[in-house]
Amino acid sequence: MLELWQRVVTYFWRPELPWALGMTLAMALVVLRFLPSERRLIVNAVELYGFCFFGKFVSAWIEAFGFHTEAEVVHELFVVGSGLIMIQMMGLLLFRLILPLLRLRTPEIIEDLLIFLGYITWILVRLRLAGMEPAGLVTTSALLTAVVAFSMQDTLGNTLGGLLLQLESSIKVGDWITVNAVSGRIAEIRWRYTAVETRNGETVIFPNSVLMKNPFTVVSSPTQRRPQWRRWIWFNVPSSTPAGRVVDSALAALAAGDIPNVAREPEPSCVLMEFGPGFARYALRYWLVDPGIDDPTDSRVRMQLFAGLERAGIQFAVADHAVQMVTNPEKLRKQGLARERERRLAVLRSIDLFAGLTPEELSIIAERLVYAPFANGDVLVRQGSVGDWLYLLAEGEVDVWLETSGAARRHLMTLGPGEVLSATGLMTGEPRRATLIARTYAQCYRLDKAVFEQVIHSRPDIAEEIARLLATRERRLRELEDDTDVTEPTTPAELSLSTQSILKKMRDFLGFDQRG
Repeated sequence: MLELWQRVVTYFWRPELPWALGMTLAMALVVLRFLPSERRLIVNAVELYGFCFFGKFVSAWIEAFGFHTEAEVVHELFVVGSGLIMIQMMGLLLFRLILPLLRLRTPEIIEDLLIFLGYITWILVRLRLAGMEPAGLVTTSALLTAVVAFSMQDTLGNTLGGLLLQLESSIKVGDWITVNAVSGRIAEIRWRYTAVETRNGETVIFPNSVLMKNPFTVVSSPTQRRPQWRRWIWFNVPSSTPAGRVVDSALAALAAGDIPNVAREPEPSCVLMEFGPGFARYALRYWLVDPGIDDPTDSRVRMQLFAGLERAGIQFAVADHAVQMVTNPEKLRKQGLARERERRLAVLRSIDLFAGLTPEELSIIAERLVYAPFANGDVLVRQGSVGDWLYLLAEGEVDVWLETSGAARRHLMTLGPGEVLSATGLMTGEPRRATLIARTYAQCYRLDKAVFEQVIHSRPDIAEEIARLLATRERRLRELEDDTDVTEPTTPAELSLSTQSILKKMRDFLGFDQRG
């Protein structure tokens, strides 16, 4: 019995066994200490290594009973198994601990590929040590190799596709992509497939070869400087509504509420895209921070837009098939004209320049006003130009700019509703003193010289009051041009002198005789 035990120990305890066992246990302890997330994997690997260790001991007993060939086969199988486990632990130690400490990151598929090559190399080495020639084995089984390669062409294509996707960094774990009708975040990239988690909680598996052969869209990536996605909210508005008013109201509506997941930079925008039968089509565009909750964010933006346009009195254009029977079209037309006339009269009454006019005179002017809307950025008046009209600003804002030769233009002021634009040019014929540019949409009415002449000829006594108002505005404009803030009030003598100068220019230009 003692001799049998000695034969077992001699066969089992080979020179390489102690260092292989010690190295394996040391690597397992290091990984367990510094990579607690891999605990389950290491425990399984140690259990398998213990099983291989016991298998080698069993092969020693087989040898002790005289079955030499069988013992060598069993021993070699468990040696190969324990070597594969050691290679796996080396891979964990290298790719999950050492390289991250050196700030080097490798894709998981590269890790798997290198560990797999280590497996193949180890098996070939053991075959060679066992007396088999791997090269001869491959050449003598060419037919078998061809059959295996043909049967695995899809698998090889998926594997190579996954490898290329990782090497080219086309996609990465965490990217949000859209493939055909599927949109989701990449959960993992494996040898054969790429797993995409959708916002519905589903996991869609795409073979890597599909991603290599078909286009896909990377919506957002954690590595982007700003991982955002631009969204388009479409809506229709009747074409009779001024475009500038719609754009400003839509942007104001979105800015009025702090909606989560809507990026502040880049800023949202609203654009007029096309015209349809009786409506204009707009798009409100904003940047989405997290694409995983696109529909709820779109819904919040739509609700904000709807409420904002309602507050601005802007209705959506809804396609319908209603047939309106009009029995008295002339009455309907007159009602529309009456509403527009009242709107023009309200604008005229809000302007101090026309405060001295009678209702009849205001009606004459209201009927002759010409509707003149301007979009954001439009130039209403160019400095130095000469024109025989003025604008009444009903809605919106207009910037006043002073242009100086050889220098950048300078912003003087911003005018709001109820202001008269370029009145001095109409009444005196002088060149425009500044350039007027629409800051927002600007809904204006144009008053031509011929209409004003008709009123001033019938009521020349109001000319002095108009001249006084123009003189006051002229003084304020000069202060802005000189970049000064005059705190001393204008003396009556100074105002009277300026008023009389403007009044003389008005009489010369408009050709009327003032009666006392």
